[in-house]
Amino acid sequence: MTSSKNDIPKSIMGKADTSEDEIDLIDYFRVLWKRKYFIVLGSVLPALIVFLIFNFSPKDYKITYIYDTWLDKEPSKLLSSEFESIKDLSQPTAQSVDDLVEKNRRILLDRFYSKENLDKLAARLRENGFDKYAQGISKTRIQLEITNSLLTLTIIGSPGQDMQKISSIVRDDFEKVIPIYAVREDLSSTIAGLKTEMADIKENSFSLEIELERKRAILKKMKNLPPPDPNKIPGGIILQIDNISQNSEYLPLAYQIQAIDANIINIEETIKVTQGKYNYYNNLISLNEKLLDEIKNETSSYYTIQEFHSFLTNMMGDYTEKELADYLNAYTKRIENVISINTPVIEKPSVSPIPKGAAKKSAVSFAVLLMITTLIAFLLEAVQQKQAPAS
Repeated sequence: MTSSKNDIPKSIMGKADTSEDEIDLIDYFRVLWKRKYFIVLGSVLPALIVFLIFNFSPKDYKITYIYDTWLDKEPSKLLSSEFESIKDLSQPTAQSVDDLVEKNRRILLDRFYSKENLDKLAARLRENGFDKYAQGISKTRIQLEITNSLLTLTIIGSPGQDMQKISSIVRDDFEKVIPIYAVREDLSSTIAGLKTEMADIKENSFSLEIELERKRAILKKMKNLPPPDPNKIPGGIILQIDNISQNSEYLPLAYQIQAIDANIINIEETIKVTQGKYNYYNNLISLNEKLLDEIKNETSSYYTIQEFHSFLTNMMGDYTEKELADYLNAYTKRIENVISINTPVIEKPSVSPIPKGAAKKSAVSFAVLLMITTLIAFLLEAVQQKQAPAS
């Protein structure tokens, strides 16, 4: 009777399986040894080349400026006057502060990395003899990172001896040119807010003029009324009136006329005050438009906030009216505040080399290439065995 596979003792089957595993491993090692030169040349040599390239290539250097951020504040709080197109009197919540930080972060990054600003920066670098750096200017060479509490400006480049000059040019652009964009937007917003205020004043003044004419007509007619008969006026009546201007019809005629006269005087004075306010706002618009025109005419060039500050101080002598002089002086102080905010925590940070990590990069390259060449070696062996004639 032929014995079946199930009749073979388990101990013998286990030995046979172990023997087959050992034969497979020996075959694997045989393939690796046979293709050892291919594997070594395909993994070690490229990894060595990577190491040499990274180790002996020119080093990159970096210099980092750290600033305290103002991103949790509305730009208008730093720049604008009391006139704001949008007034939010509610208490800021944690979510609204986070939204404001993110909004200001996006605005600042967009301004700094805009084509207009990068072109100005590149032109400035070329003027100082850094043509090569100006050509490769990008987010990888100039890194602006913003958190809720700190703003970090990192300039990367080479050679090391030029980094102080290059970084000072980039720093000047960030500290002196970028704020001009915020000033320009703030002036436009202020002008729009003033025009809205003037439109409201005009609308209220029209209503006041109509009310004034109505009061004068009433007063004229009341003065033409015949005086009341004193014998017909009831006595012993005490009138308790909270608001005479709204309830003057209950007073005797003489007192009614006096109340309307007082009301007319009040309306006339209100019109006078609002007209003065209107004229003041109109003068403020002219002043702010002059400031805005200065920025619009100069921002095509490398115009700094320090130059704008000098323009403001030179203007002060042109305004003799106290209100406009005070406004211009206060606005100049706000510009000085912006200048002081854009100052790094450390005035002169040091230049430091950027670690290349040549050993790490070459080790990773070796590991990847070793796996690839080993796989190729087994594939070549399989193809060779398949193509070999059967013995």
